[in-house]
Amino acid sequence: MSDDRKTGTDIEAWADEAMFSAEPIDQAGPKVYIINATPDPLGSIAAANAIYEGKVLRSRSRVTDEMRQYAWEQVGKTHLKAPLEFIDIHFLIEGVTRAFTHQMVRQRTAVYAQESMRFAVKADMVEEIDLPPTIRKGSMEAGVWEQAVEAVQQAYSYLVANGVPAEDARGLAPHAVRTRLHYKTNLKNLIDQAGNRLCTQAQFEWRWVWARILEAMRNCCPDNWQWRLIAESEEFRPVCYAQGSCPWGGDIDRPCKIRDRVEEGRWNEIDIREWLLDPNAARPEKGRTSA
Repeated sequence: MSDDRKTGTDIEAWADEAMFSAEPIDQAGPKVYIINATPDPLGSIAAANAIYEGKVLRSRSRVTDEMRQYAWEQVGKTHLKAPLEFIDIHFLIEGVTRAFTHQMVRQRTAVYAQESMRFAVKADMVEEIDLPPTIRKGSMEAGVWEQAVEAVQQAYSYLVANGVPAEDARGLAPHAVRTRLHYKTNLKNLIDQAGNRLCTQAQFEWRWVWARILEAMRNCCPDNWQWRLIAESEEFRPVCYAQGSCPWGGDIDRPCKIRDRVEEGRWNEIDIREWLLDPNAARPEKGRTSA
């Protein structure tokens, strides 16, 4: 190795003029921001829902709050969910792993714009990769994880500093490195995603993100009671709540600590924390590790 090789990313010129330093993501855990949302969501639902009853509303000015409340109650009771598709919501989600976004973009009914590591150079992945919730801090497993992350950062920084384009050096980046993306969907598809991703079959990070999504919806417009009503509704629960049974009964599906009670209809015995806050909720009791 020649003596003039650089060991960091503080260089005079990038290998690709399109490269830039990524804005650091230094917070622990995901953050969700609402960039834009339908300002009168229940008014739009009421206008669309009215046509099923033979009423034609040509302006939202004709929709009363009573009609908005009624329409929201009715859309929750019927299989006719088309009125929910008139409601759009645009999120910015930060501090999630690239493993998470690889899964998120499988929703084909949404639009995405993600920070690209082809050009965004990560200066300190060590600070942007957290221990998974199933690895205990201070454990031997944590030590192995941290050593691996540091080795990857050193190799990545060395390559970028010595003229390797970020789009090639990123091949070393772990799935756990934090990222950010814009996510735009409609309310029907958001609810559908909630059913699948709040289930214990999904990786625990999803439940963490969903808590932030619902918090952002409650707070997106301080004076907009409609988004608070939507966020606090029972629509945002695992799919078994909507279907009345667990749809994950195949040999390839994982266990679930609430499945027996779901199948027996003992819903009042299920504590939301069992599936929402437990990263081990879909693992057998035997061999679990403490978070």
